[in-house]
Amino acid sequence: MIAVSARRTLLPLSLVVALHAAAHAQATVPARAPAPAGATAAWTLKLKGDIRWQQVTPAGALLVSTDEALSGVDIERGVVAWEKPELSGLPADSVRIVEGSLLMEAARPGLLLIFDPVTGAAVFDSRRPGLGQIVTRRVLPQSGTLLVHGRAAGAGAGSSVVALYDLVTGEQRWANAALFEQTDPKKKGLGGLMQGLVRAASEATALEVLQAGPDMIVVHTLMGLRGLDARTGAVRWSAALPTARAGNPARHVRLYPSLNKPDRIYVSFDDRLMAYRLADGQAVWSKPATVEGWVHDIVEHPDGIVILPESPPANQATGNVRIVNGVVQTGLNVARYEDGTTIAGKPLRMRGTVTDAMIVGGSAVLAVDAESRTFVNVLDVATATVRLKKDVKIKGQLAYAELTPGGGGLLYISRPDAATNAEVNVIDLATGEPNFKDAIESGKPLSSGDYNAARYALHHVVEGTTLYVFASHDHRLYAIDRNAGTFRALGGEIKLQGGEDPVDMEIRPAGIVLIAPQNLVVVARDGQVKQQVYYPAPQLPGLLRALYRINAMRAGLYGAAASAYGDAFAQASRTATDSNARRITGQLATAYSQGGAQLTGYSHQAAALASKRFRASLTVPGSVFMLTRAPEGNGNVLLQIDKDSGQPRARVDLGKEREPVYAVDDVAGMLFLRTASGTLVGYRL
Repeated sequence: MIAVSARRTLLPLSLVVALHAAAHAQATVPARAPAPAGATAAWTLKLKGDIRWQQVTPAGALLVSTDEALSGVDIERGVVAWEKPELSGLPADSVRIVEGSLLMEAARPGLLLIFDPVTGAAVFDSRRPGLGQIVTRRVLPQSGTLLVHGRAAGAGAGSSVVALYDLVTGEQRWANAALFEQTDPKKKGLGGLMQGLVRAASEATALEVLQAGPDMIVVHTLMGLRGLDARTGAVRWSAALPTARAGNPARHVRLYPSLNKPDRIYVSFDDRLMAYRLADGQAVWSKPATVEGWVHDIVEHPDGIVILPESPPANQATGNVRIVNGVVQTGLNVARYEDGTTIAGKPLRMRGTVTDAMIVGGSAVLAVDAESRTFVNVLDVATATVRLKKDVKIKGQLAYAELTPGGGGLLYISRPDAATNAEVNVIDLATGEPNFKDAIESGKPLSSGDYNAARYALHHVVEGTTLYVFASHDHRLYAIDRNAGTFRALGGEIKLQGGEDPVDMEIRPAGIVLIAPQNLVVVARDGQVKQQVYYPAPQLPGLLRALYRINAMRAGLYGAAASAYGDAFAQASRTATDSNARRITGQLATAYSQGGAQLTGYSHQAAALASKRFRASLTVPGSVFMLTRAPEGNGNVLLQIDKDSGQPRARVDLGKEREPVYAVDDVAGMLFLRTASGTLVGYRL
């Protein structure tokens, strides 16, 4: 089975909040549904100033913004752990998670602050080194550090500094102001001018950074590849990337860790891929492996490195350019680990950018984008040949793929967009024809302005040999036999109230659960509806704005929490749909859940909370939350709905406020509600 994304594998999105109001709402709750008990208030906290917004961080701390300060709240004890008056009154979108870390960053004119949300300790403060422009910032968990590349305020070329900061103390471990110095002989005249221009451009361009073990940091600037000693910042080695024309800076550079050969890294640039030794920066291969087009990504399959090409801009293409219907054509190849030679004598012709290669045993399912149209094929990696004579066009974008047990069929599910339905089908690899004459299709919005990807997706779950799919096109549940490659509809139409469609789907002991903003339906495995509840959304714009904010916060929380498992995960997550990503993710998940090396450098408090939170997140919560009107007609309530029974477990009264300030943390099982101007109450659900 191919996971749609590594992030989804680790952290399934289990909390659904209302996104829009139901136009003609009629509550239909089972007649004998027990009245939900009120949630227990665990603590009450009085803060300085009026509470503007709240945000739950991946580390488990709660950030609360007031007119007086940005504060970190210990959610277990209900006390203020720290305050930062200099960050008072910041808009919610000015405080973000630092990608690939447990840290947060806050920005306002003239200030960038990166801090530990649990302890409040500042890891980086742009005022201290006097940097007016921050170009690159990367957290490197293997060495417990933060790498920052910036330029001094008001200075010109030659003023760039790369520095490393300790994640716990914020102390600067080292600074290197010579990283952008010319390593090749200085030239005169036009050559010297070009060298100066390249240096200036390099200082202003974000670095490509890869932590290659605890002692080595590899960076790429426009001036070349550098291996830095992680302890001192000294340049251990330099390497020039062998471009097609000597002296031309490499473009589209990416660095990749080696999954099974720890002595090296891989670097892609232009139409080329090269391997370099970590010890001294020497090339492992005598020459680069090449494809037609730019290198989009690589997939390290046991039988070779699959090099995925993308269509470069027509005026920057390398080699013989082929353009068909306005699309620059590409060529894919597979490189051998030993010497970088390619298995195919000539690159395999592709219609455009190969966006993904989903590994299934010895094969890889290729997804090719050509002017927003998606084509698929199956690559035999060991021979670098494709199974289908001609790429097959599918609707939408490839989201899931597997080969049927006999290997003769490609079962796939696609994602929709505002203009195209998604579909489920099986392609016969012998003929290239679809097995289903009438494919299972998703619904399609009447206008792009009403488009919601989650609402129109083909939600699916797998249980044994059966793949269940719900299609909003006809509101029916389908069962696909993964062995036979056949499908059948289960039961009749499942219509949700309020004009809604499911935005999530789970399989549980009680059955298949369809979740919408204000609906929850439990369906038996034969397609019969066992339970269905509907709670209309309040009609106040202020409430809906609050819900939008909560939804946006949670999307950021889950995305960042997944990337926080380590720097290697962040590197691998560019593919995120193949077995390489899943293998790395599994290794990091083990290290993370045991408080291992991936938490090196973080404060003890942050590491302990993050480990506890990670373990808790592996259990899919058994409830969802819905905001609705109070049955008594007095204000609004947030209900906790059991996914198996459809019954309310608990409720929190939100009162009659038009813009309530609250946050829900289903990992910790808590809700935080502003009950007065500066008063915060934590409810345990």
